[in-house]
Amino acid sequence: MKTAVAYRKAICLLLPVIFLLLVGCDSSDYHEAVGLQEEGKYSDAAALFESLGDYEDSSARLNQCRTMEKALRTLEQRNAGLDALMDSAQKAIKSQDKALDESLREKLDTLVAHAKVVKVVVREYPKTEAEVKAFARTVSDSDYSAEMTALKENTSALEKSIKQYSLVNAPSESYVISCLKKVKGIVNIAAVTEDNDPNGNLNKAHSYTAAVFFTHKYVNQKNVFGKTVIEKGTDGGGCVEVYASEEDALKRDRYLGTFDGTILVSGSHRVIGTVVVRTSNEMKASQQKKVEKAVIAELTRAE
Repeated sequence: MKTAVAYRKAICLLLPVIFLLLVGCDSSDYHEAVGLQEEGKYSDAAALFESLGDYEDSSARLNQCRTMEKALRTLEQRNAGLDALMDSAQKAIKSQDKALDESLREKLDTLVAHAKVVKVVVREYPKTEAEVKAFARTVSDSDYSAEMTALKENTSALEKSIKQYSLVNAPSESYVISCLKKVKGIVNIAAVTEDNDPNGNLNKAHSYTAAVFFTHKYVNQKNVFGKTVIEKGTDGGGCVEVYASEEDALKRDRYLGTFDGTILVSGSHRVIGTVVVRTSNEMKASQQKKVEKAVIAELTRAE
């Protein structure tokens, strides 16, 4: 009988101790979970809060962690898509290859800077329920669609422009001929040689490395002196002159420009890459522009 009484007394004495130990364990886990939550380790914190049940505000904090996990997953996916497009844009911007339209590079750089501004970045993890809700709303409202579309389209435009420049950067004579064959209205085509070059400048220092003349239906060939395409020269329709550098092409263009508005004018002329595209003065101004545009379009057709 005494043994049973003693046993019950021992149990009574141990129960408070066990209770305190359990409470102390919950308290320790709770504080650990709060710390994890504040560090942004929401998955680990949620697991601890869930194990604590209704201890303190564990249930409310569990909901906050779940809300943050969902919001961060969404934000991570959206940011990954935006980052990928910004990386592609930066690669195109930093390319050492020249673009036909260099203004596209500056425009794309501006778009990248804007995308960095609108990108949602977590600088400090929310600590209160109100802050968690505000963050979730921010993520929900974030929309990069306009920025992503602009980045994608303008990156493609710059990449295409870079490719276009490569096509008119000292192109071969055969390439020029193949392009002219695709221009509507061009009748005959002929490339000069050192033996029949009317100017005698083929392959000389700072002069053209190729000169391809063509006749065009806009010009009445009966009114143009010469029997062959080369004898008719630019007057018969036009010419595409190829230079080794853009500087040489620009120098040639400036020289031709000195005759503009005089009786010696030979027609329109425009530099594209290292190429000078010329059209006959026998054409109307509107016809010159149309032919020039068509020739340049074929020379720079980047598929």
